[in-house]
Amino acid sequence: MRAPTHTSQHSRYGGDVANVLLAFPNLTDSSTLSGGGWQAPLTNLQDRRLARVARTTDCAAGNTQFTVDFGKDRKLQVVSLVSHNMSTQGQWRVLMGDDPTFATTKYDSGWMPAWSVVYPFGTLEWEDDNWWDGTVSQDDRAGYPGILLNLLPAIALARYVQVQFSDTLNPAGYLQFGRLFMSPGWQPAHNMSYGASMGWEADTRVARSLGGTPYFDRKAPRRVDKFTLELLNDAEAKAQVFEMQRKLGVDGELLVAWNPADSLNLIRQSFLGRMRALNPITTVIQGFNSNAFEIEETS
Repeated sequence: MRAPTHTSQHSRYGGDVANVLLAFPNLTDSSTLSGGGWQAPLTNLQDRRLARVARTTDCAAGNTQFTVDFGKDRKLQVVSLVSHNMSTQGQWRVLMGDDPTFATTKYDSGWMPAWSVVYPFGTLEWEDDNWWDGTVSQDDRAGYPGILLNLLPAIALARYVQVQFSDTLNPAGYLQFGRLFMSPGWQPAHNMSYGASMGWEADTRVARSLGGTPYFDRKAPRRVDKFTLELLNDAEAKAQVFEMQRKLGVDGELLVAWNPADSLNLIRQSFLGRMRALNPITTVIQGFNSNAFEIEETS
């Protein structure tokens, strides 16, 4: 899993491999949001509670958009919306610039699918309704971790961001989003060490009757990443990891993308979360350091 540079490489198994991306801090809460039509306020995107959603009045194009004003230029590489209800046919677009009308732009993502391909060809059955396109099925969409994620190829400097949506046939009759996350990003020069793990954890409680029948108080599972960066140079260890721990603690938000080049699994392997442990930086050899990460998904 260890890749020597920031750039993507082709693995022996096929597909690109890029170093893990850690994005922080979330600049959303210091910005001003405007535009569109909302029955549940747009400012709910600035609330960390995912259940406190922003919801549009309908699915009309003029109502399904918003503009972010940071008040000054900000460094941006990640734009994400977490816990959304967009349909499998929905699309979205990100514009950045210093002009609030976006007559000229510094970045234009173009229209992107809300749900990308997540199943390799041949893994679905012919009878599946998503056999042709390999995206999430309509049945699975409601329970799938919904994340819109735009990773820029390089950091952009912009004051304004506009996010547009196109999902006029959404069966709910509106669009809703739980949290907006916008930040710069950081990729270490050397990737995670072998042995890194990604998995699900759940707080579901199990009780048994006197007869032995199990009863469940089901809680939705959440993802947890555990990995070690073993070859951090001194600048990365101190100016990035040490400062990240100071600023975020165990309660601050960060977004992790396990392999930003893996488009097939990007939404599976990327999530908004927090560090649930602040592990010390350890010297490996002169000039190189190690740090272990444990990142838990926000639920």
